[in-house]
Amino acid sequence: MKKTLLILFLNLNLALFSQESKLSIELNYPIPADNNFIGKNYTGIVDIGGKYKIIDKDVLDFGIALNAGLLTFNNSQINSPQNYKIYAYPIQPKIFCEFNIKNIKKLHPYTSLGYSFIIFKATGTNNGYDISDLNDTQAGINLNFGLSYDITSKFFVNGQFDFTKLQEENGIPNTTFNTNVNLVKLGVGLRL
Repeated sequence: MKKTLLILFLNLNLALFSQESKLSIELNYPIPADNNFIGKNYTGIVDIGGKYKIIDKDVLDFGIALNAGLLTFNNSQINSPQNYKIYAYPIQPKIFCEFNIKNIKKLHPYTSLGYSFIIFKATGTNNGYDISDLNDTQAGINLNFGLSYDITSKFFVNGQFDFTKLQEENGIPNTTFNTNVNLVKLGVGLRL
């Protein structure tokens, strides 16, 4: 019995560590872009992501991914009746497709499709009223294009563009300024 367990354990270790990693994590700096309410008002702080390859083929890899980030809008002004901050937390579950280029093995273009949720939380006062309990969540389809470049077999740099089309909400004009969110993300990643 001990020999069987030892052989099974060794085979499992060889299978897990001899193949290319299917799991990767990323740390990105999000930069709000374009003429929309996020691009004009918010500052990017951090974006953390993870990818898991489900299908690993010669030309295309398919998998699932999740990104979560933090953006801030600071309207704190000295001696002003408007003194508040808004924190935006984008959460982006998605499926992705990564292209493997035979002649340039270190370069990996990819695209993904998902559904983004942006949670807005306010703190502070607006015209003397405490708005710390105001929260809102907006959501919509997310499309992403990116490019990663391998520095080593485990470490890579990453650049990507996220476009999110938020759903129309009551009381908010249905304009591209209010419904389009564009983020450029630059960062590094690690294959586990």
